[in-house]
Amino acid sequence: MKSNGLKKTGSTKNISLRRVLNKNEKIKETVKQAASELISVNEVLKQGNKVNIPVRTTQEAITQNVGVEHKMAKAADDLKQINAELTKEVAKRVSFESELADTKVDLAEARDDLLKSQVKEEETRQITLHDTLTGLPNRVLFEQSLEHGLIQAKRRDWKLAVLFIDIDKFKNINDSYGHDLGDKVLLMLANRLQSSVREEDTVCRWGGDEFMCLLLDVKQEANITRLAEKMVDRITEAFEINGTVLTIRPSIGIAIYPADGETADILFKNADTAMYKAKGTEKRVVLFCESVFN
Repeated sequence: MKSNGLKKTGSTKNISLRRVLNKNEKIKETVKQAASELISVNEVLKQGNKVNIPVRTTQEAITQNVGVEHKMAKAADDLKQINAELTKEVAKRVSFESELADTKVDLAEARDDLLKSQVKEEETRQITLHDTLTGLPNRVLFEQSLEHGLIQAKRRDWKLAVLFIDIDKFKNINDSYGHDLGDKVLLMLANRLQSSVREEDTVCRWGGDEFMCLLLDVKQEANITRLAEKMVDRITEAFEINGTVLTIRPSIGIAIYPADGETADILFKNADTAMYKAKGTEKRVVLFCESVFN
């Protein structure tokens, strides 16, 4: 992973500032020592005014005083230099903190951009995998769900069922009442199908007036047939749209894994075959295994 260099730069700046502060402490010690020496010199000179101090002692005190003055002058110069360096380090620190603040802003903006990108990606995924009219999974997502379901079924020794659902003479509705009303019929149909299955099952709009349903972990063929017959009864209930009372009638063909096929393509084909057989029956529901013998 690339480093943005902030940690290293910040550490370097801290070392520089610490070095300047250490110099400042040394100057303080020098000034303190010089002050102590100056006090000693002053004591000697004060005594010289009151008693007779040897000339040599007085000269040594004066010499020491000159040395102290040199120390003080050097300390003053060093202090000026320290102040200049400290001012420079403070300016660097301010610049660093400003750079850090800008980086935080950049990171926040990058995070926001990432979140927006993820939302956009999810929206695009929803559009790509769902029917725009009904909101149901489309053919692509249904095929993915079936492939995943087959893997689960093989691993866990499940049965699963594929139901092919077609609306009889739906074209007449579009021709007689227009496509807007036809779309409302499809929405109603999608809701009725969705409410007929479990949460783990999948209903999709296959295209036009054709729908598919995937039932996972089914136990008995009779249960599947009974569910399909309930779907037929629910769908054929009369409904009113914009003052127009309509009744539609579906046909449902059923293919069961593994008896009627072990791949998605074969299950689709056999469910479609059974659906066409169902159009000529009273219950409008046919299992593929039954259609083979009829």
